Amino acid sequence: MTEQTRRSTRLIRIRDILVRRPSGVTTLELARETGYSQRTIQRDLVAIESELNVPLVFENRRWRVMDGAKPLFGPVRLTLQEGRALYFAMRLMLRTADEHDPDALTALEKVAEALPKGMAEHMQRTVREYRQLPFNREATEILARITEAWATSRSIVIEYRSAHAPGPRRYEVDPYILDHTESGTYLIGFSHAHGEVRVFKVDRIRAVEQTLREFTPVDLDRLADTLRNSWRGVVIGESRYDVVIDFSPSVADRVRESYWHVSQELEMLPEGGVRLKVSLPSLLEITPWVLSWGPEAVVVAPDELRDRVAGLIRAAAERYG
Repeated sequence: MTEQTRRSTRLIRIRDILVRRPSGVTTLELARETGYSQRTIQRDLVAIESELNVPLVFENRRWRVMDGAKPLFGPVRLTLQEGRALYFAMRLMLRTADEHDPDALTALEKVAEALPKGMAEHMQRTVREYRQLPFNREATEILARITEAWATSRSIVIEYRSAHAPGPRRYEVDPYILDHTESGTYLIGFSHAHGEVRVFKVDRIRAVEQTLREFTPVDLDRLADTLRNSWRGVVIGESRYDVVIDFSPSVADRVRESYWHVSQELEMLPEGGVRLKVSLPSLLEITPWVLSWGPEAVVVAPDELRDRVAGLIRAAAERYG
């Protein structure tokens, strides 16, 4: 992201905050929300008036948009049920976040404006909760650079720290898909060093350099379908594991009432339990999920997963004495 692009993005974000806060906002509050210094914010407020033609008023140490100024953008129009669906999605995002994304905050506030009062109050509460998460400017800028390259189909060079490598390495990547799951945000793209599509966890990307090289994505429908077949949507593989897990009667209802995987099959067991069958390209993601059920889940197949889970349970028991 160039300095000019970063500045333009910041000006628009500050403008949007001012529009949504008719009672005004201080430069300190703007600095905290955007992650920039008060000196930078003061210069930006001058630019918003001169370059974006937004009339501002400074009263009681607070900046606000002049009364009667023309709205800067049209309202988002949502049905009640569309608003409810977005509210659920935002709550889920908050539940899996460990840092706040200023662009996500802006989106949350815009959605709240479009909702009925009762729902808007709940959405604003979500905004307040989300704002309390720590802000990581470097991580936000890395995600922004990846997003720009993804949107324009341009290659990037990333500095990546693998979980198993001693230090970071550089890779040129064509970003095909950005996806967010309960375990983090992932970049799926063609790695020129590996000669194949790879999955990179965004939290492990230490730097991003944008290039001018454009690329044509592969068959994204096929790639998305491959990801869809993994347990949590972030594993690519040609292997096939037919997984069978038996659950005790005490959790059978919970297992039956949930949708776990595109390939799932459920069978009732004679004593009231339930058997889950799924076909997966990897056992990596499902292993901790099985462990989370404790003694209520028993792996029937494959032997590799059964042995792995049994070994981990034995090791845990030994540590507890």
